[in-house]
Amino acid sequence: MAPVNTIEDAQRDLRRAFVGGGPGLIISGLFWLVAGLMATARGVGPAFVILFFTGMLIFPSAMVVCRFAFGRSPAEARNPMGRIALESTIAMIGGLVVAWLLLPLRPDWVFPISAIAVGTHFFAFRSAYGDIRFWLLGTLLTALGFSELMGMTSMGGTFLYWVAALEIAFGLWFMRRDLRHSP
Repeated sequence: MAPVNTIEDAQRDLRRAFVGGGPGLIISGLFWLVAGLMATARGVGPAFVILFFTGMLIFPSAMVVCRFAFGRSPAEARNPMGRIALESTIAMIGGLVVAWLLLPLRPDWVFPISAIAVGTHFFAFRSAYGDIRFWLLGTLLTALGFSELMGMTSMGGTFLYWVAALEIAFGLWFMRRDLRHSP
């Protein structure tokens, strides 16, 4: 591993350790997919429980996948960019708590607000990873959630699947780029 002396070094180290961020996005997308299946089978409440609790598994699952499937060593302990990703995750959890509080009042708002919380959290990943595509992903997820929340779209039971598809597609795109540019 190269030393982390500059912002660019820190971003490069994070991209290296997490395969460009792709595995985490794919895992998150798969969890949105599972929540979508649960929403179809059992409703919004159980699906939100699935989404919330599996969300806590994204980072450790991504670390395991990056380590064992891609042979990546962890990011440097001194890398400050990891803190940026963590700090945005704490803010995202706040948005998910708001979604949870609305569950009995406005179940139709729960997943759009969750998508907005997740989408806005990705804006900080642009700085953490040094990859502007995180702004595109954040914009698409936030816009998707906002348009559903405001009634500009009516995806109904497919909303969670759209979020899942976006995250998985971006995850594959990020991984492909990382694997092509890795030594």
